[in-house]
Amino acid sequence: MKIEQSELKDLKAVVTMTIEPADYQEEVAKQLKQVRQKAQMPGFRPGMVPAGLVKKMYGKGILADVLNKLVGENLQKHIEEKKLNILGDPLPNKEQGNVDLDHEDTFTFAFDIAVAPEFDAKLNGKNKIAEYTIEPTKEMVDKQVEAYTNRFGEYIAADEEKGTKAEVKPCAVDAELFAKVYGPDAPKDEKGFRAKIKEDIERSLAEETKYRFGIDVKDAVMKKMEKVEFPVDFLKRWVLETNEKMTQEDLDKDFDKMLDELKWHLAKDQLMKEYKIDVQKEEVEDFAKRIAKMQFMQYGLMNVEEEMLANYAQEMLKNENQLRGIVERVVEDKIFEAVKAIVKVEPKKVSQEEFDKLFK
Repeated sequence: MKIEQSELKDLKAVVTMTIEPADYQEEVAKQLKQVRQKAQMPGFRPGMVPAGLVKKMYGKGILADVLNKLVGENLQKHIEEKKLNILGDPLPNKEQGNVDLDHEDTFTFAFDIAVAPEFDAKLNGKNKIAEYTIEPTKEMVDKQVEAYTNRFGEYIAADEEKGTKAEVKPCAVDAELFAKVYGPDAPKDEKGFRAKIKEDIERSLAEETKYRFGIDVKDAVMKKMEKVEFPVDFLKRWVLETNEKMTQEDLDKDFDKMLDELKWHLAKDQLMKEYKIDVQKEEVEDFAKRIAKMQFMQYGLMNVEEEMLANYAQEMLKNENQLRGIVERVVEDKIFEAVKAIVKVEPKKVSQEEFDKLFK
């Protein structure tokens, strides 16, 4: 077998593979023999169907399967040996004609490939990134207290005779409410209750500002990727040929977003290697429990037991899409933490309103 690769030009090349009879004849003969041993045809005992007839009936299909396997394995081997960081998948070269299995015994296959460009996504001390802090206000605490008294309040039905409408009567701010919100370890008085609520708000705000820091790190990395050239024509062709439902119109509309996603994916791979980042099973499970806890908190359930959180998290991780998304989030969080130790972090205290404007 002979494999040749043309010189890379504009990040693209052609890999040509020539397969000769010696490369496939033994495997084809082996498979034909196996088929003959199992073949059952009228007029012949099992396993006694003439070899020529078996070859006539099954030979072309077996040859095609053997060739496909040889091409796939050796193309992948070539990519690994040459350490090619290819984009997408190899595509059949458009200039290659149809393979004639009936009249040829030496076959040539040509594939177009594209490789990732050279780039440097790493940040340094010259990069300035803000780290925001939002201080919980009395109004935030008051609003949450009001939300709890309404949630655990009494529903009063409408009375047509009296002309009153249905409403929820807020419950009292007392030990019964504290227990409903925080369980057995609930604060004993209103002051402690409000302090606990403030802590919850601080944690929630810390998650928001952490998320913002990640966005700003990503923006800084993507800015470094702006002028990096990609083999756009190959990528567009690859997307169209590997996605049956993708139309040219959809591609034209979504390609810039796809390219940005590719840039971020490549940048993350580089940063993971640079910062020696890997992801442990326990980290994925902990992140899933954090998500579960936040979801329960949205319904006012502040004291969910650890076992319930763990079970809920495990159910989430059974979904492949959710698992993949959580792993990506863990990777990104670790990248952002690594970058935080390298860039110049500028602390900024802002109000909730000022912080919200950053997302507009």
